[in-house]
Amino acid sequence: MSGSYEHGPYIPAEHEQYDLLPHCRAEGGEVFSFPSMLDDVDACIRAWEAERPGTEEHHGQERQDDNGMLIMPYGMKSYAEYYGMLERYAADIKPDDLQLARDIRILENLMKLMNVKEEWSIVRYVGDQFDEVRGLSLTKGRCYYWPCSESCPEYEGVIDDEEFTSYLYPCDPNSWEIVLDPTGMAAWALAGEADTVDAWFIEEARADPDSLQAWALANGVVTKEKSAPGYGFEETSLWRQSERDTVVLSCPACGTKFEFAAWTLLNVGESPEAAELLRDGKLSEFTCPDCGYTTSLVHPCLCLMPSQRTVIYQVDYEEMRDGCVEMFDNLKRDAFPCDRYRIVSDRHELREKFLLFEAGLDDRALECLKIGVTGQAKMDGLVPAGAECRVVLRGIGDDGCLHLALEVGEESYRSDMPVDALKLFSESLAASSIAAEQPYMVDRAWAEHAYDMLDVEGLLT
Repeated sequence: MSGSYEHGPYIPAEHEQYDLLPHCRAEGGEVFSFPSMLDDVDACIRAWEAERPGTEEHHGQERQDDNGMLIMPYGMKSYAEYYGMLERYAADIKPDDLQLARDIRILENLMKLMNVKEEWSIVRYVGDQFDEVRGLSLTKGRCYYWPCSESCPEYEGVIDDEEFTSYLYPCDPNSWEIVLDPTGMAAWALAGEADTVDAWFIEEARADPDSLQAWALANGVVTKEKSAPGYGFEETSLWRQSERDTVVLSCPACGTKFEFAAWTLLNVGESPEAAELLRDGKLSEFTCPDCGYTTSLVHPCLCLMPSQRTVIYQVDYEEMRDGCVEMFDNLKRDAFPCDRYRIVSDRHELREKFLLFEAGLDDRALECLKIGVTGQAKMDGLVPAGAECRVVLRGIGDDGCLHLALEVGEESYRSDMPVDALKLFSESLAASSIAAEQPYMVDRAWAEHAYDMLDVEGLLT
Protein backbone atom coordinates (compact mmCIF):
# COMPACT_ATOMS: atom_id res chain seq x y z
CA MET A 1 0.00 0.00 0.00
CA SER A 2 1.37 3.40 -1.00
CA GLY A 3 0.95 6.12 1.60
CA SER A 4 -1.56 5.85 4.42
CA TYR A 5 -4.33 7.72 6.18
CA GLU A 6 -1.59 9.49 8.16
CA HIS A 7 0.76 10.20 5.24
CA GLY A 8 -1.00 10.71 1.92
CA PRO A 9 -1.73 9.82 -0.68
CA TYR A 10 -3.42 6.64 0.45
CA ILE A 11 -3.34 4.13 -2.42
CA PRO A 12 -4.57 0.56 -1.83
CA ALA A 13 -2.00 -2.16 -2.54
CA GLU A 14 -4.08 -3.57 -5.39
CA HIS A 15 -3.95 -0.14 -7.11
CA GLU A 16 -0.18 0.44 -6.93
CA GLN A 17 0.51 -1.08 -10.37
CA TYR A 18 -1.52 1.63 -12.12
CA ASP A 19 0.77 4.62 -11.39
CA LEU A 20 -2.07 6.66 -9.90
CA LEU A 21 -1.64 10.16 -8.42
CA PRO A 22 2.00 10.61 -9.49
CA HIS A 23 2.22 14.23 -8.33
CA CYS A 24 0.81 13.50 -4.88
CA ARG A 25 3.17 10.55 -4.52
CA ALA A 26 6.12 12.74 -5.45
CA GLU A 27 5.19 15.88 -3.51
CA GLY A 28 2.88 14.55 -0.79
CA GLY A 29 -0.79 15.30 -0.48
CA GLU A 30 -4.21 13.70 -0.69
CA VAL A 31 -7.22 13.83 -3.01
CA PHE A 32 -10.79 14.15 -1.81
CA SER A 33 -14.36 13.54 -2.86
CA PHE A 34 -16.73 15.73 -0.87
CA PRO A 35 -20.50 16.38 -0.76
CA SER A 36 -22.42 19.56 -1.41
CA MET A 37 -23.13 20.00 2.31
CA LEU A 38 -19.49 21.03 2.83
CA ASP A 39 -20.26 24.55 1.57
CA ASP A 40 -23.11 25.01 4.04
CA VAL A 41 -21.12 23.66 6.99
CA ASP A 42 -18.17 25.88 6.07
CA ALA A 43 -20.42 28.96 5.99
CA CYS A 44 -21.76 28.11 9.45
CA ILE A 45 -18.24 27.69 10.83
CA ARG A 46 -17.21 31.05 9.39
CA ALA A 47 -20.27 32.67 10.99
CA TRP A 48 -19.36 31.05 14.31
CA GLU A 49 -15.77 32.33 14.05
CA ALA A 50 -16.95 35.83 13.12
CA GLU A 51 -18.74 36.06 16.46
CA ARG A 52 -15.59 34.96 18.32
CA PRO A 53 -12.51 36.99 17.39
CA GLY A 54 -9.30 35.02 17.78
CA THR A 55 -10.70 31.58 17.01
CA GLU A 56 -9.18 31.62 13.52
CA GLU A 57 -5.69 31.98 14.99
CA HIS A 58 -6.52 29.28 17.53
CA HIS A 59 -7.23 26.79 14.76
CA GLY A 60 -4.21 27.92 12.81
CA GLN A 61 -6.05 27.69 9.48
CA GLU A 62 -4.98 29.54 6.37
CA ARG A 63 -7.80 30.53 4.08
CA GLN A 64 -8.07 27.88 1.40
CA ASP A 65 -9.38 30.06 -1.44
CA ASP A 66 -10.41 33.58 -2.37
CA ASN A 67 -13.81 32.99 -0.81
CA GLY A 68 -12.20 32.40 2.58
CA MET A 69 -13.40 28.82 2.98
CA LEU A 70 -12.09 27.13 6.09
CA ILE A 71 -12.69 23.42 5.56
CA MET A 72 -12.22 22.97 1.81
CA PRO A 73 -9.72 20.05 1.75
CA TYR A 74 -7.34 21.75 -0.68
CA GLY A 75 -3.66 21.20 0.05
CA MET A 76 -4.25 18.61 2.77
CA LYS A 77 -1.44 16.10 3.25
CA SER A 78 -3.61 13.19 4.39
CA TYR A 79 -7.07 12.06 5.36
CA ALA A 80 -5.94 11.96 8.98
CA GLU A 81 -4.92 15.63 8.85
CA TYR A 82 -8.24 16.70 7.36
CA TYR A 83 -10.48 14.60 9.59
CA GLY A 84 -8.47 15.75 12.60
CA MET A 85 -9.17 19.37 11.65
CA LEU A 86 -12.91 18.65 11.43
CA GLU A 87 -12.85 16.89 14.80
CA ARG A 88 -11.14 19.89 16.43
CA TYR A 89 -13.74 22.25 15.02
CA ALA A 90 -16.54 19.99 16.24
CA ALA A 91 -15.05 19.82 19.74
CA ASP A 92 -14.56 23.60 19.98
CA ILE A 93 -17.99 24.45 18.59
CA LYS A 94 -19.98 21.87 20.56
CA PRO A 95 -20.37 23.99 23.76
CA ASP A 96 -21.82 26.86 21.71
CA ASP A 97 -23.71 25.12 18.92
CA LEU A 98 -24.49 21.42 19.37
CA GLN A 99 -26.26 21.15 16.01
CA LEU A 100 -23.34 22.63 14.07
CA ALA A 101 -20.93 20.31 15.89
CA ARG A 102 -23.15 17.39 14.93
CA ASP A 103 -23.25 18.58 11.29
CA ILE A 104 -19.45 18.72 11.22
CA ARG A 105 -19.23 15.13 12.46
CA ILE A 106 -21.87 14.05 9.93
CA LEU A 107 -19.79 15.72 7.20
CA GLU A 108 -16.71 13.89 8.46
CA ASN A 109 -18.47 10.52 8.48
CA LEU A 110 -19.94 11.12 5.05
CA MET A 111 -16.53 12.01 3.62
CA LYS A 112 -15.08 8.86 5.14
CA LEU A 113 -17.82 6.96 3.33
CA MET A 114 -17.07 8.73 0.04
CA ASN A 115 -13.27 8.37 0.19
CA VAL A 116 -12.86 4.60 0.32
CA LYS A 117 -10.53 4.24 -2.65
CA GLU A 118 -11.09 0.49 -2.77
CA GLU A 119 -14.60 1.35 -4.05
CA TRP A 120 -13.43 3.90 -6.63
CA SER A 121 -13.23 3.00 -10.31
CA ILE A 122 -9.92 3.21 -12.19
CA VAL A 123 -10.16 4.28 -15.84
CA ARG A 124 -7.40 4.91 -18.41
CA TYR A 125 -7.66 8.01 -20.60
CA VAL A 126 -7.03 7.07 -24.26
CA GLY A 127 -8.52 10.11 -25.99
CA ASP A 128 -6.83 12.73 -28.18
CA GLN A 129 -8.42 15.91 -26.83
CA PHE A 130 -5.40 16.85 -24.69
CA ASP A 131 -2.48 16.30 -27.07
CA GLU A 132 -1.52 19.93 -26.45
CA VAL A 133 -0.77 21.28 -23.00
CA ARG A 134 -4.05 22.36 -21.45
CA GLY A 135 -3.08 22.95 -17.84
CA LEU A 136 -3.88 20.44 -15.12
CA SER A 137 -6.26 18.27 -17.10
CA LEU A 138 -5.61 14.79 -18.54
CA THR A 139 -2.64 12.87 -19.96
CA LYS A 140 -3.18 10.24 -22.63
CA GLY A 141 -2.37 6.73 -21.42
CA ARG A 142 -2.54 7.61 -17.71
CA CYS A 143 -4.89 5.90 -15.26
CA TYR A 144 -7.27 8.04 -13.23
CA TYR A 145 -9.60 7.59 -10.28
CA TRP A 146 -13.33 8.02 -10.81
CA PRO A 147 -14.64 8.39 -7.24
CA CYS A 148 -17.86 6.80 -6.06
CA SER A 149 -19.05 4.56 -3.24
CA GLU A 150 -21.12 1.43 -2.85
CA SER A 151 -23.87 3.47 -1.22
CA CYS A 152 -23.86 6.02 -4.06
CA PRO A 153 -22.44 4.43 -7.25
CA GLU A 154 -22.92 7.51 -9.44
CA TYR A 155 -20.48 9.29 -11.74
CA GLU A 156 -19.13 12.47 -10.16
CA GLY A 157 -16.10 13.11 -12.35
CA VAL A 158 -12.39 12.43 -12.66
CA ILE A 159 -9.51 13.06 -10.27
CA ASP A 160 -7.46 14.65 -13.05
CA ASP A 161 -3.86 15.92 -13.21
CA GLU A 162 -4.62 18.63 -10.66
CA GLU A 163 -4.95 15.77 -8.14
CA PHE A 164 -7.26 17.58 -5.73
CA THR A 165 -10.84 16.51 -6.34
CA SER A 166 -13.09 15.26 -9.13
CA TYR A 167 -14.05 17.37 -12.16
CA LEU A 168 -16.58 16.61 -14.88
CA TYR A 169 -15.44 15.34 -18.29
CA PRO A 170 -17.47 13.80 -21.12
CA CYS A 171 -17.99 10.06 -20.72
CA ASP A 172 -17.05 9.26 -24.31
CA PRO A 173 -16.49 5.48 -24.50
CA ASN A 174 -13.85 6.02 -27.22
CA SER A 175 -11.76 8.09 -24.81
CA TRP A 176 -11.76 5.85 -21.75
CA GLU A 177 -10.82 2.26 -20.93
CA ILE A 178 -12.08 0.66 -17.72
CA VAL A 179 -9.30 -0.86 -15.62
CA LEU A 180 -11.14 -1.60 -12.36
CA ASP A 181 -14.84 -1.01 -11.72
CA PRO A 182 -15.89 -2.53 -8.36
CA THR A 183 -19.33 -0.89 -8.24
CA GLY A 184 -20.06 -0.97 -11.99
CA MET A 185 -20.32 2.82 -11.99
CA ALA A 186 -17.80 3.37 -14.81
CA ALA A 187 -19.51 0.89 -17.15
CA TRP A 188 -22.83 2.55 -16.42
CA ALA A 189 -21.36 6.01 -17.07
CA LEU A 190 -19.68 5.03 -20.35
CA ALA A 191 -22.95 3.48 -21.51
CA GLY A 192 -24.38 7.00 -21.61
CA GLU A 193 -26.12 7.19 -18.24
CA ALA A 194 -23.83 9.72 -16.54
CA ASP A 195 -25.01 13.21 -15.68
CA THR A 196 -21.99 15.12 -17.01
CA VAL A 197 -20.79 17.78 -19.46
CA ASP A 198 -20.84 17.45 -23.26
CA ALA A 199 -17.70 19.46 -24.10
CA TRP A 200 -14.12 18.58 -23.19
CA PHE A 201 -13.24 22.24 -22.64
CA ILE A 202 -15.85 24.13 -20.66
CA GLU A 203 -14.82 27.49 -22.10
CA GLU A 204 -15.72 26.19 -25.56
CA ALA A 205 -19.18 25.19 -24.37
CA ARG A 206 -20.21 28.68 -23.29
CA ALA A 207 -20.21 31.59 -25.71
CA ASP A 208 -21.20 34.34 -23.27
CA PRO A 209 -18.39 36.93 -23.62
CA ASP A 210 -18.98 38.09 -20.06
CA SER A 211 -18.76 34.62 -18.53
CA LEU A 212 -16.01 33.29 -16.30
CA GLN A 213 -15.21 30.77 -19.02
CA ALA A 214 -14.68 33.53 -21.61
CA TRP A 215 -12.35 35.36 -19.23
CA ALA A 216 -10.46 32.14 -18.57
CA LEU A 217 -10.05 31.44 -22.27
CA ALA A 218 -8.74 34.96 -22.91
CA ASN A 219 -6.20 34.59 -20.12
CA GLY A 220 -5.07 31.07 -20.93
CA VAL A 221 -6.63 29.58 -17.82
CA VAL A 222 -8.43 26.25 -17.87
CA THR A 223 -11.70 26.18 -15.92
CA LYS A 224 -13.30 22.95 -14.81
CA GLU A 225 -16.70 22.02 -13.46
CA LYS A 226 -17.17 20.24 -10.13
CA SER A 227 -20.07 17.87 -9.68
CA ALA A 228 -22.21 17.79 -6.55
CA PRO A 229 -22.23 14.03 -5.74
CA GLY A 230 -25.62 12.41 -5.55
CA TYR A 231 -26.03 12.51 -1.80
CA GLY A 232 -29.30 14.44 -1.80
CA PHE A 233 -29.99 13.61 1.84
CA GLU A 234 -26.54 13.46 3.38
CA GLU A 235 -27.62 11.83 6.65
CA THR A 236 -29.52 9.01 4.96
CA SER A 237 -26.41 8.04 3.04
CA LEU A 238 -24.86 6.88 6.30
CA TRP A 239 -27.62 4.34 6.96
CA ARG A 240 -26.87 0.89 5.60
CA GLN A 241 -29.07 -0.95 3.14
CA SER A 242 -31.29 -3.84 4.17
CA GLU A 243 -29.73 -7.30 4.19
CA ARG A 244 -31.08 -10.85 4.28
CA ASP A 245 -29.34 -14.06 5.30
CA THR A 246 -30.37 -17.38 3.74
CA VAL A 247 -30.72 -20.08 6.40
CA VAL A 248 -31.66 -23.75 6.06
CA LEU A 249 -34.62 -24.71 8.27
CA SER A 250 -36.20 -27.98 9.27
CA CYS A 251 -39.97 -27.88 9.58
CA PRO A 252 -40.93 -28.53 13.23
CA ALA A 253 -44.01 -30.42 12.04
CA CYS A 254 -42.84 -32.68 9.21
CA GLY A 255 -39.04 -32.34 9.16
CA THR A 256 -38.80 -31.03 5.59
CA LYS A 257 -35.66 -28.97 4.99
CA PHE A 258 -35.97 -25.72 3.05
CA GLU A 259 -34.30 -22.31 2.72
CA PHE A 260 -35.60 -19.10 4.26
CA ALA A 261 -34.28 -15.57 3.66
CA ALA A 262 -34.18 -14.06 7.15
CA TRP A 263 -33.90 -10.31 7.67
CA THR A 264 -30.61 -9.59 9.45
CA LEU A 265 -30.68 -5.85 8.76
CA LEU A 266 -33.88 -3.96 8.01
CA ASN A 267 -33.77 -0.34 6.88
CA VAL A 268 -37.47 0.48 7.10
CA GLY A 269 -37.02 3.56 4.92
CA GLU A 270 -35.84 1.59 1.90
CA SER A 271 -37.80 -1.66 2.48
CA PRO A 272 -41.45 -0.63 3.01
CA GLU A 273 -42.79 -4.13 2.31
CA ALA A 274 -40.60 -5.61 5.04
CA ALA A 275 -41.60 -2.75 7.36
CA GLU A 276 -45.23 -3.76 6.78
CA LEU A 277 -44.36 -7.35 7.76
CA LEU A 278 -42.78 -6.04 10.96
CA ARG A 279 -45.85 -3.90 11.61
CA ASP A 280 -48.04 -7.02 11.26
CA GLY A 281 -45.75 -9.19 13.40
CA LYS A 282 -44.74 -11.38 10.46
CA LEU A 283 -41.18 -10.26 9.70
CA SER A 284 -39.60 -13.57 10.79
CA GLU A 285 -42.57 -15.77 9.88
CA PHE A 286 -42.02 -18.77 7.60
CA THR A 287 -44.25 -21.47 6.15
CA CYS A 288 -43.20 -25.02 5.34
CA PRO A 289 -43.60 -25.55 1.57
CA ASP A 290 -44.49 -29.19 2.18
CA CYS A 291 -47.06 -29.29 4.98
CA GLY A 292 -47.96 -25.60 5.33
CA TYR A 293 -46.91 -25.32 8.98
CA THR A 294 -46.30 -21.67 9.89
CA THR A 295 -44.24 -20.25 12.73
CA SER A 296 -41.55 -17.60 13.34
CA LEU A 297 -37.77 -17.92 13.30
CA VAL A 298 -35.69 -16.81 16.28
CA HIS A 299 -33.05 -14.74 14.54
CA PRO A 300 -31.17 -11.50 15.33
CA CYS A 301 -32.22 -8.41 13.40
CA LEU A 302 -30.86 -4.86 13.28
CA CYS A 303 -33.71 -2.45 12.55
CA LEU A 304 -32.81 1.01 11.20
CA MET A 305 -35.37 3.84 11.26
CA PRO A 306 -33.62 6.82 9.58
CA SER A 307 -36.66 9.12 9.64
CA GLN A 308 -36.98 8.59 13.40
CA ARG A 309 -33.17 8.64 13.88
CA THR A 310 -33.50 5.33 15.74
CA VAL A 311 -31.66 1.98 15.77
CA ILE A 312 -33.16 -1.14 17.37
CA TYR A 313 -31.21 -4.39 17.66
CA GLN A 314 -32.92 -7.69 18.45
CA VAL A 315 -30.24 -9.93 19.98
CA ASP A 316 -30.35 -13.62 20.86
CA TYR A 317 -27.90 -14.10 23.73
CA GLU A 318 -25.83 -12.28 26.33
CA GLU A 319 -22.54 -12.22 24.39
CA MET A 320 -24.35 -10.68 21.43
CA ARG A 321 -25.85 -8.09 23.74
CA ASP A 322 -22.36 -7.12 24.93
CA GLY A 323 -21.19 -6.75 21.34
CA CYS A 324 -24.23 -4.62 20.56
CA VAL A 325 -23.42 -2.28 23.46
CA GLU A 326 -19.89 -1.84 22.10
CA MET A 327 -21.23 -1.17 18.60
CA PHE A 328 -23.68 1.45 19.90
CA ASP A 329 -20.92 3.09 21.96
CA ASN A 330 -18.78 3.38 18.82
CA LEU A 331 -21.65 4.84 16.78
CA LYS A 332 -22.32 7.47 19.43
CA ARG A 333 -18.64 8.37 19.63
CA ASP A 334 -18.52 8.79 15.84
CA ALA A 335 -21.58 11.08 15.91
CA PHE A 336 -23.74 8.76 13.83
CA PRO A 337 -27.01 10.64 13.09
CA CYS A 338 -29.12 8.71 15.58
CA ASP A 339 -30.92 9.88 18.72
CA ARG A 340 -32.08 6.54 20.14
CA TYR A 341 -30.38 3.17 20.36
CA ARG A 342 -32.34 0.23 21.74
CA ILE A 343 -31.58 -3.43 22.47
CA VAL A 344 -34.45 -5.92 22.61
CA SER A 345 -34.52 -9.64 23.28
CA ASP A 346 -37.26 -10.96 20.98
CA ARG A 347 -39.39 -10.21 17.93
CA HIS A 348 -42.32 -9.01 20.04
CA GLU A 349 -40.22 -6.31 21.70
CA LEU A 350 -38.77 -5.34 18.31
CA ARG A 351 -42.25 -4.85 16.88
CA GLU A 352 -43.39 -2.92 19.96
CA LYS A 353 -40.51 -0.45 19.76
CA PHE A 354 -41.04 -0.07 16.02
CA LEU A 355 -44.74 0.72 16.43
CA LEU A 356 -44.05 3.28 19.15
CA PHE A 357 -41.27 5.14 17.36
CA GLU A 358 -43.16 5.09 14.06
CA ALA A 359 -46.06 6.80 15.85
CA GLY A 360 -43.72 9.35 17.45
CA LEU A 361 -44.26 7.96 20.97
CA ASP A 362 -41.85 7.42 23.86
CA ASP A 363 -41.01 3.82 24.77
CA ARG A 364 -39.77 4.97 28.18
CA ALA A 365 -43.24 6.32 28.95
CA LEU A 366 -44.85 3.05 27.85
CA GLU A 367 -42.68 0.99 30.19
CA CYS A 368 -43.70 3.27 33.06
CA LEU A 369 -47.35 2.94 32.02
CA LYS A 370 -46.99 -0.84 32.05
CA ILE A 371 -46.02 -0.72 35.73
CA GLY A 372 -49.19 1.22 36.47
CA VAL A 373 -51.33 -1.26 34.49
CA THR A 374 -49.71 -4.20 36.29
CA GLY A 375 -50.29 -2.60 39.68
CA GLN A 376 -53.95 -1.97 38.90
CA ALA A 377 -54.40 -5.54 37.67
CA LYS A 378 -53.00 -6.89 40.94
CA MET A 379 -55.36 -4.65 42.90
CA ASP A 380 -58.26 -5.98 40.79
CA GLY A 381 -57.29 -9.57 41.57
CA LEU A 382 -56.36 -10.47 38.00
CA VAL A 383 -52.85 -11.49 39.01
CA PRO A 384 -52.58 -14.24 41.69
CA ALA A 385 -49.98 -13.73 44.40
CA GLY A 386 -46.53 -14.71 43.16
CA ALA A 387 -47.69 -15.13 39.55
CA GLU A 388 -45.62 -13.77 36.67
CA CYS A 389 -47.29 -11.29 34.37
CA ARG A 390 -46.37 -8.82 31.68
CA VAL A 391 -48.03 -6.10 29.66
CA VAL A 392 -47.46 -6.00 25.90
CA LEU A 393 -48.45 -3.54 23.20
CA ARG A 394 -50.53 -5.32 20.57
CA GLY A 395 -51.09 -2.32 18.36
CA ILE A 396 -51.95 1.36 18.04
CA GLY A 397 -55.35 2.33 16.64
CA ASP A 398 -55.92 4.95 13.98
CA ASP A 399 -57.28 7.17 16.74
CA GLY A 400 -54.07 6.73 18.75
CA CYS A 401 -55.63 4.27 21.18
CA LEU A 402 -53.08 1.89 22.73
CA HIS A 403 -54.13 -1.75 22.46
CA LEU A 404 -52.46 -3.39 25.46
CA ALA A 405 -52.69 -6.96 26.69
CA LEU A 406 -52.02 -8.21 30.22
CA GLU A 407 -50.57 -11.72 30.01
CA VAL A 408 -50.86 -13.84 33.17
CA GLY A 409 -49.66 -17.36 32.55
CA GLU A 410 -51.82 -18.74 29.74
CA GLU A 411 -54.46 -16.04 30.23
CA SER A 412 -54.53 -12.76 28.35
CA TYR A 413 -56.63 -9.71 29.22
CA ARG A 414 -57.06 -6.85 26.76
CA SER A 415 -56.76 -3.30 28.01
CA ASP A 416 -57.26 -0.35 25.64
CA MET A 417 -56.01 3.01 26.82
CA PRO A 418 -56.01 6.48 25.24
CA VAL A 419 -52.65 7.77 24.09
CA ASP A 420 -53.05 10.63 26.59
CA ALA A 421 -52.25 8.11 29.33
CA LEU A 422 -48.84 7.69 27.73
CA LYS A 423 -48.34 11.42 27.33
CA LEU A 424 -48.80 11.92 31.07
CA PHE A 425 -45.69 9.84 31.69
CA SER A 426 -43.86 11.51 28.79
CA GLU A 427 -44.48 14.91 30.35
CA SER A 428 -43.42 13.69 33.79
CA LEU A 429 -40.21 12.23 32.37
CA ALA A 430 -39.49 15.46 30.48
CA ALA A 431 -39.77 17.41 33.76
CA SER A 432 -37.61 14.99 35.74
CA SER A 433 -33.90 14.70 36.46
CA ILE A 434 -33.72 11.68 34.12
CA ALA A 435 -35.22 13.50 31.13
CA ALA A 436 -32.07 13.04 29.06
CA GLU A 437 -31.62 9.34 29.83
CA GLN A 438 -31.81 7.23 26.67
CA PRO A 439 -30.57 3.81 27.83
CA TYR A 440 -29.92 1.02 25.37
CA MET A 441 -32.35 -1.22 27.24
CA VAL A 442 -35.69 0.38 28.07
CA ASP A 443 -37.48 -2.45 29.85
CA ARG A 444 -39.22 -3.17 33.15
CA ALA A 445 -35.97 -2.85 35.14
CA TRP A 446 -35.33 0.64 33.77
CA ALA A 447 -39.00 1.58 34.23
CA GLU A 448 -38.88 0.61 37.91
CA HIS A 449 -35.86 2.88 38.33
CA ALA A 450 -37.65 5.68 36.47
CA TYR A 451 -40.88 5.14 38.43
CA ASP A 452 -38.96 5.50 41.70
CA MET A 453 -37.31 8.72 40.50
CA LEU A 454 -40.63 10.20 39.41
CA ASP A 455 -42.13 9.29 42.77
CA VAL A 456 -39.26 10.86 44.73
CA GLU A 457 -39.48 14.03 42.64
CA GLY A 458 -43.25 14.26 43.10
CA LEU A 459 -44.01 13.87 39.40
CA LEU A 460 -46.40 10.92 39.60
CA THR A 461 -50.01 12.05 39.26
